[in-house]
Amino acid sequence: MAKAPELKFQKHIADFLVRVHHYGVLEQADITDTEHSIAEDALWSFLKATQADALKKLAADYGSDARTEVFKALRSELTHTPLWVLLRQGLKVRGLELRLFYPKPRSSESTSAQKYAQNRISFRPHFYFGETNQEIDFVFFLNGLPVVALELKHEKNQTVHDAVAQFTQRDHSRKIFQHPFLYLAADTSDVKAATDPRREANFRWHNMGLTNKASDANEYPVEFLYREVLGPDALIEALSFFLVRVPHRDAEEDKPERPAFTLFPRYHQSRTVRKVADSISSHFVGKGDIGRKYLINHSAGSGKTLTICWLADRLHSLFKPGTSEKLVDMVFILTDRKSLDTNIRDDLENFTHLKDLVGLARKAEDLPRFMAQRKSIIVTTQQKFAWVLDEIKNNPALQALRVAFLIDEAHRSQEGQMGAAIRLPFRKADEPDADDAADGVDPQELIAKVIREHDLNQLMVAFTATPAPATVNLFGEAFDTYSEAEAIAEGYIVDVAASIISYKTLYNLHCAVVPKPEDEARYPAGVVAKALKNVAFQDDGLIQYKAEVMLRVFEKDVMPLIGGRAKAMIVTSSRVAGLRYFEIIQEKLKERGASYQALYAFSDFTHPETNAAISEHAVNGLLEGELIENRFEGDDYRLMIVASKFQTGFDQPLLAGMFLDKSVVDRNAVQTLSRLNRSHDGKDKVVVVDFTNNAKAILKAFTKYRKGTPFEPDEPDQAQCLKLYAEVLEAGLFTQKDAAELGELLATGTDAQIQYLVNVLRTRFQAKWSDMEERKAFVYLLAKLVQSFHFLTCFFTFAPEVQELTKFAEYVGPQLIKAGGVSELMKLIRQTEVIKANVEYLGVATSSGPVKLNPVKGKPGSGPPPLKVSVQEMIANILTKFPISDEEAILIKQVTEEKAADLSIRETVTAHRSDGIYLNGAYRGQVNGEIQAVYNDMGRFEELADIKYTDVAGIFDIMAMTVIQHHLHVAP
Repeated sequence: MAKAPELKFQKHIADFLVRVHHYGVLEQADITDTEHSIAEDALWSFLKATQADALKKLAADYGSDARTEVFKALRSELTHTPLWVLLRQGLKVRGLELRLFYPKPRSSESTSAQKYAQNRISFRPHFYFGETNQEIDFVFFLNGLPVVALELKHEKNQTVHDAVAQFTQRDHSRKIFQHPFLYLAADTSDVKAATDPRREANFRWHNMGLTNKASDANEYPVEFLYREVLGPDALIEALSFFLVRVPHRDAEEDKPERPAFTLFPRYHQSRTVRKVADSISSHFVGKGDIGRKYLINHSAGSGKTLTICWLADRLHSLFKPGTSEKLVDMVFILTDRKSLDTNIRDDLENFTHLKDLVGLARKAEDLPRFMAQRKSIIVTTQQKFAWVLDEIKNNPALQALRVAFLIDEAHRSQEGQMGAAIRLPFRKADEPDADDAADGVDPQELIAKVIREHDLNQLMVAFTATPAPATVNLFGEAFDTYSEAEAIAEGYIVDVAASIISYKTLYNLHCAVVPKPEDEARYPAGVVAKALKNVAFQDDGLIQYKAEVMLRVFEKDVMPLIGGRAKAMIVTSSRVAGLRYFEIIQEKLKERGASYQALYAFSDFTHPETNAAISEHAVNGLLEGELIENRFEGDDYRLMIVASKFQTGFDQPLLAGMFLDKSVVDRNAVQTLSRLNRSHDGKDKVVVVDFTNNAKAILKAFTKYRKGTPFEPDEPDQAQCLKLYAEVLEAGLFTQKDAAELGELLATGTDAQIQYLVNVLRTRFQAKWSDMEERKAFVYLLAKLVQSFHFLTCFFTFAPEVQELTKFAEYVGPQLIKAGGVSELMKLIRQTEVIKANVEYLGVATSSGPVKLNPVKGKPGSGPPPLKVSVQEMIANILTKFPISDEEAILIKQVTEEKAADLSIRETVTAHRSDGIYLNGAYRGQVNGEIQAVYNDMGRFEELADIKYTDVAGIFDIMAMTVIQHHLHVAP
């Protein structure tokens, strides 16, 4: 039963619908067909008002049974046709065709304008159904037919997720869960929408952005829902235009059977289409032309292909105000070859009403033929862009047409034949057509140049997630934006910037997958770091070394992801380096007897040293006509090595790992890492390993192009986690004892005991804060602690109590405010565990050689004399040999004094005080290792990688000898 806050929320919306939209309110008794939930009198009134002549003909044959015949035909059609399709197509009754609603006319002078005005939208609040009077908060009716169902929750009690659950748990055999075209679940802040309410996964976010905002303080944050989405124009527009029926598909070779379903646009998709259409119509009224340019900044995961299809459909159907003359004569969709063959083709096929109007220019002769035929919508590749503009410019008949271009993001054009075609008009005769030369060529810059040189007053709409400066200069600021942060928050893509590990960090922390010290003797830390810093990317020895690290990380951390199907990409600095990586990795895979293979994607080139012709087909053993991206789809191919090709614009959802051996910055960094962000069932983690020490620059790039990135573009800061840990405790709600108690129950208790404790904690939480915003703020603080901990454990080791409280926050946090936006946040936060499980930091285990000491007095083999060496004297000695900061000196003093008080060391020294060889050699190395373990636990990895500390007779050795000398002096 609805609680008071929810009822107040419902009443507010009901009053708004009547006051603003002038909707009628139905009584439950008005819904006379209880099986199909049809208000029969309302539909009959609409038919009489709009189609009296047809009803007279029907009455002439059937008399008073005419009404019965209409509803009999309607019920019969509803057994096999979705209601919204019937609304759009009309109802056939005994040879007559009846319209069940009228779409918006093109002109107020149109004869259909009066009939459009007869459409009646009404709603039933507290819609009851079934024998037990189950309830839906609102059902909306168009001319007596149910079109939308709405469940509302108030965040004081429940959330949008509870509304979704309510829909999914209903008896879906009832027609009220089949006939409406839209099911909306909402709370006071968020909205989700579905065309099929049977599964939670069917409900997608339907928000204005990351947050919803009301127009004034008197409305709820979801005002846009009841003002706009449920407004009369939007509902009728959805029925007459936006809804798309995707037909049933039989099972094919590798594709399961797919039942028919209905597509309804996400909020930003319909918003974009409406905004562009309204803007260009207004511009035409004022200027008499359609010469406008629009930049649509939509992230990966935005459903860009469908947005383009809807926009093409809308532009094709636009008319000059008050006339039947089309506003846009031809619409060109410019995309890459792969999208032309798959994405665009597949999506446009679902727009069945456009079947005879669309031309897919797959062959060279198609494009001129379609243009000659004046096809309304023509899909071609971006490489034909300049050619099309030239044809329009030189053909007087084409010049008279109003033409629109929808330009898909030009990523793949950076490589291969397509890139060559776009570059051709601007390349000097002696300029090589090579990947390496093309690295600096931005396809967006090229397209902008084409537009500037051929600007004939056409409509240009460019879609991109990472606009280049040239694009912004030409198009202006983004006309509509759907940010990467929104796509991540809504679960459409994976956050690839959540954790980026640099090779330097991997090396310094000496994780399990990095070669052991004895294996990397030829490449000590200092040498590798210096080489990497100098970008010695083509050094054969370093490639050998890094290739081994990559394979170990891939096999340990990437390969098991996505149910053991994950793939990875290795991005190299040049085609020559990429070829050597491929050769070395092939050798290593053969030595391992690996069950997987690698591919090398590149544009053909001539080797600069051997002058040999290097071809992608030959190197990879591709079959004639076989594309390398198609071969990579096979489960036996798991690694793709690239230089520039596929670094952008390559969609492979199984990609979950990336190894960067090439510096990427700004837009290129975002585009490159975004190869990993495509969603796939079971994909919630990705691994990025950077060998260029460029992680900070990459994070900066993501911050620039994403609104609301979860991490600031700074180097990892251990203090951040410790600060959040302290803030949680300082809030005075939960204690370390609470965390310990929960940890113990999680390890040994029953679920009932755990949930009993959680309920106690929740009650305490609710008693402390009654204000929802305060509650959310604290839960968000817990979430930030979890997020920070999982990210920073990649770099630092924290005290057990920090880990204990983090585990507590991760378990309890989502349950403090029952399932809602916070739980979604926690889901995302768990994705930041990417590296936590992938890299096990064990510290640096060095093996120290013997230290030559001055001969000691006494018998051979006797221990060093028990000289009293103070820690301060030791530091003074270190300062004469090594440059160290005050902070380092304090830490050296602290750790040395800690070990000088270690009774286990004292026992060993006392037992072997006469064995100088053991104390000066093996045991000194052991104490050295214990000292380094302390540094590792404290997260002091700079010292652990610094040769002045780790070298023979270095600082760690001096500290170890000082500790041993101290214990010799005080030993009994």
